[in-house]
Amino acid sequence: MAGKSFPIPARIILLLLLCAVMMLAVAAFHPIDHDEGQYVGAVAMMRIGLPYRDFAYLQTPLQPLLLAPLAWIVEGWLFPALRAVNALLVVAATACIWLTARRAGASPRAAAIAAGALLSSHMLLFAGSVARNDALPLVLMTAGMAAMMALIQKDRTRWTALVAGLLLGAAASTKISYGLPAAAAGLFALLHWRMLGMEKVALLALGGILGGLPTIGLAMLAPEAAWFGIIEYSLKAPFEWRTWTGQTSMLEAPLSLVRLARYLAQGCGLIALVAVALVATRRRTPVERLLDMMIMAGLIAAWLPRPIYVQYLGPLLPPLLLRFALLTDAPFWQRRAGRALIAVGLVAGITQSAIEAGRNMLAGHSPVHMVMRDAHAMDRIAASAKLSGAIVTLSPERVVDVPLPLDRRFVTGPFLMRTRHILSPEQARAFHASTSQTLAADLDEAPPAAILTGSEGRPKAAFRRGLDGLLIAWARSNGYRPVPLPSGSHTLFLAPPSSTQRGEKRS
Repeated sequence: MAGKSFPIPARIILLLLLCAVMMLAVAAFHPIDHDEGQYVGAVAMMRIGLPYRDFAYLQTPLQPLLLAPLAWIVEGWLFPALRAVNALLVVAATACIWLTARRAGASPRAAAIAAGALLSSHMLLFAGSVARNDALPLVLMTAGMAAMMALIQKDRTRWTALVAGLLLGAAASTKISYGLPAAAAGLFALLHWRMLGMEKVALLALGGILGGLPTIGLAMLAPEAAWFGIIEYSLKAPFEWRTWTGQTSMLEAPLSLVRLARYLAQGCGLIALVAVALVATRRRTPVERLLDMMIMAGLIAAWLPRPIYVQYLGPLLPPLLLRFALLTDAPFWQRRAGRALIAVGLVAGITQSAIEAGRNMLAGHSPVHMVMRDAHAMDRIAASAKLSGAIVTLSPERVVDVPLPLDRRFVTGPFLMRTRHILSPEQARAFHASTSQTLAADLDEAPPAAILTGSEGRPKAAFRRGLDGLLIAWARSNGYRPVPLPSGSHTLFLAPPSSTQRGEKRS
């Protein structure tokens, strides 16, 4: 295997191009996810500053840093552009998994199964359909694994180790849960330092540090805000919210195990996990040991967050499906029963996305188009009313393409607004954030030019009129005029002239 290259065949390239077209179509018709706003908003906020220091951000920071140029390049079309970027990134991850499987020693057939299993998984289809932060770390991780395979196969270029570490570290700098598989790869290198050579182990570690520099650097600029966004929020906020809304069962182990199994079953993940577990005690090659260590780390990364959602499988599926690919040349998987199991997994993976996007396609309804239609309407309304100042909303994805800027206190969408005691009023102010406890005082101090509502109206135990009810109540009590938008689901509240003038003085 030393020095062996694996050019992608023309038929695979054609399939990837077709998959790219398919993913772009799915992204255009996939329903809006309320998680999208904070990631779209963060990229838009790069026009005014940096995560943590200038606005709240609830993840490690590499994604808004890397995608920041889009805030200017596609200004006015940022939301659809970010969806399109994610759609293309998951296709790139599919190509990387094929290459990694070939470098790991899988046959062309097995590599194709690994790529198909990843692309058809509900996790990947979801990552490529929305403007969240799941696709970029997946690409970085799969590319890093490809470099690790070259390293294990005695690649003589020592800089391969640096690249592998850099890519895996960058994945963790994009989403912290990817730090666990990256650490597993580092531990593997330490345990196999004689095989790899100390120079390559050191370069791997150096690459990991370089990949982590964006997080380290921004954390040094605003340590308290970074600690809260990267660590503290995820440890406290989900538990507070689910307790507050009477959904504590979602935090408990039994339901979490069911949810994890369910999401693994939406694709070949559950089949692959059982298959890999059945051969766990067999003698393994170095490649298999690396993958097994990364699978264990990925399982921990998927299990730790509460509640468990499909996107948390991101750190687990690439090594799991690669390990599965190394098994699929065995006799069982050549038989009808083995092929049928794989086919069931492929169909199970695409079902939910096909239903969600297909329903909208058949109805001729593109959620992205409706968001942009509302954005253009808000542009006309703001110009007609001669508004100046910022827009407050819990749906940042709906206003980033409006000329009026998003109020930076609301860049995290509903996620800080629905907290109660996690941030003190002083911390919220220091982190440039607004919560349900500080909302009225924040808006009184710096009234916005407009308030957009409509995405967070569902009643909750803690909010009878939904989170949007807090904004609507303040808008009405301060004389804001409601204007319905073309979507029919959202309303823009316009500030009275005096309030607009005061809002321009916001810091």
